[in-house]
Amino acid sequence: MNNILQSIKSLSRNKKITIIALVDYVMAFACWVVFGPPLSVLLTANFEVNILNVIVLNYVNFFIPFLLTSLYFYISGLYRSSIRFSDSRDLTIRSIKGSFIFGISWGFVYLYQFEIVRNQFLYTVFLRAIFLSFIFYASIQIIRDLARILIYPNNSTNKGRPVLIYGAGAAGNELYQAIKNNPGIEIVGFFDNSNSLNGSEINNIKIYGNFKQIRKLKKKHADLEIYLAIPSLNINDRRKIISDLEQFKVSVRSIPSLYEIVANRKKMIEMQDLSIDEILPRSIVKNANVLLTGVVVMVTGAGGSIGSELVRQLLSGAPKKIVLFEISEINLYSIQSEIEQIRISKGFNSEIIAVLGDIKDKERLRSIITNHSVEIIYHAAAYKHVPIIEYYENITEGIKNNIFGTKAICEIAEECKVKKVVVISTDKAVRPTNIMGASKRLAEMVVQSKNEQAHETKYCMVRFGNVINSSGSVVPLFRKQIAEGGPVTITHKKVTRFFMTIAEASSLVIQAGELSEGGEVFILDMGEQVRILDLAEKLIYLSGMNISENGNGDGIEIREVGLRPGEKLYEELLISGDEIRTSNVKIFKSIEKHLSSNDLNSVLDNLNKSIENNDIHLIRSILRKNVEGYKEQIESKNTI
Repeated sequence: MNNILQSIKSLSRNKKITIIALVDYVMAFACWVVFGPPLSVLLTANFEVNILNVIVLNYVNFFIPFLLTSLYFYISGLYRSSIRFSDSRDLTIRSIKGSFIFGISWGFVYLYQFEIVRNQFLYTVFLRAIFLSFIFYASIQIIRDLARILIYPNNSTNKGRPVLIYGAGAAGNELYQAIKNNPGIEIVGFFDNSNSLNGSEINNIKIYGNFKQIRKLKKKHADLEIYLAIPSLNINDRRKIISDLEQFKVSVRSIPSLYEIVANRKKMIEMQDLSIDEILPRSIVKNANVLLTGVVVMVTGAGGSIGSELVRQLLSGAPKKIVLFEISEINLYSIQSEIEQIRISKGFNSEIIAVLGDIKDKERLRSIITNHSVEIIYHAAAYKHVPIIEYYENITEGIKNNIFGTKAICEIAEECKVKKVVVISTDKAVRPTNIMGASKRLAEMVVQSKNEQAHETKYCMVRFGNVINSSGSVVPLFRKQIAEGGPVTITHKKVTRFFMTIAEASSLVIQAGELSEGGEVFILDMGEQVRILDLAEKLIYLSGMNISENGNGDGIEIREVGLRPGEKLYEELLISGDEIRTSNVKIFKSIEKHLSSNDLNSVLDNLNKSIENNDIHLIRSILRKNVEGYKEQIESKNTI
């Protein structure tokens, strides 16, 4: 038997299809013999007639339905589909339609052939036709089920990872149809809190209606996963569901939101990890709607996390040109390719200019800004990774890029009569404990001082905290560590951070720039600070894992590794004074003290000399004297 099955399995696809088709038509013929004229004539004649003669005389009664059904099966593509997936919904519908065509056409031909029954036995004939359709359909399905079980036994007894689909509506059913034949997935049920659906079934899959049943499923399937399939839910409702599911320690994934589906950003069945918005209780910021028609904008650091998102959102404002200024060739190529694709697909007319350059190179800046008549600059180029900049070999480069690069941008912007410069800052500039933060605060002072002297150009800064999924962000690091089995490393159990998505931060930067009248330090409303430990725990639980204490037992260990050089336990956004409200509830501004122009120039001259002499001790001393609140961590060991 096994040899026969292997022989059949080794046949070409066309030969398998031919065999299945022949068996279908043999069954169709058998059904016709039983329900059509042959058996009726035999019974009437008490089996005293030749059956072959009866079949030949009544061949039209089989041939016409057979021809119509064959034509439909060919047009609908029934025999172009794989046997392995023959139980899919669309193939089932084709089989039902084809069977109905066969039965009903048989009924009409029968009535035409035997005029005597038209009036007397009309209803009887069509009842037989419907029954014939049902029997033919059943035979088609049985043949395919047997073929699938015999030829693909592993497909019929799915031992993949168990999945519970949360949502028994249209989206849940569509997701089921898309993944049910995946050999790596076993659908163990649907979940829906609708009382009317509890206990019912979809495609012979049970619908559960309370969390106790999820707990039972978790006990039965230790590696249970839950797929959220309710795209219409608002963010608060999704958070409530995810918070409820956290207790079961199941892996939770989701189909895209309705907004993403409608916007054609993602497909309905495209599974994705939970976003940080769904995990953390925080308000959502909408993208900026800024009109830039006819305006030439330039983004420095255009290939970075913030810079690239700024470019994406600025493009929707239909500027005349977007100048992408970037020091990294690969990053520049990446963002240019992406933006060109978006521009073409959306039908935008903006010209995209990709320029390699260093923000410290004044001549390069002057040439690009002048040649393209740049009107607005978003300055996002910076060295931002605290431990790297804290390493003594990198301190001078961090200072040169963050401080003197910003100075060069501001000076050339004024010289070239740029209308506005928006500088991206950081919460680490507030009472900094590291070189990166101190350099960014001094860069802010450069911008503030330059604004006081400016005649043509308005300058402002935008200060915000951690950006989720940016380069160096803790969230993708945690996900990677969980996927690898741990440990998940945190620097300290008391560490807290503000969180905002790249899209949100970029949107607020653009909106802040629109509000600027010159010299402001804009502060973005980041919500409440989140304990990194809490975030790590949530990500572990929602990945279907337990937390292991000290690496003992089954689960993911959360391991403290100590604060990194220059790292703070918590972050701040305001140096002194009160926040001043703006017309945007998510944006505040602060008028903060800064060095006078003469004092600042003296500080910068001294810094420059210290850099030339590679005098790290003097650099730190200058920063301590001139950056309010700057205090180095004693435990810093100058290691990455």
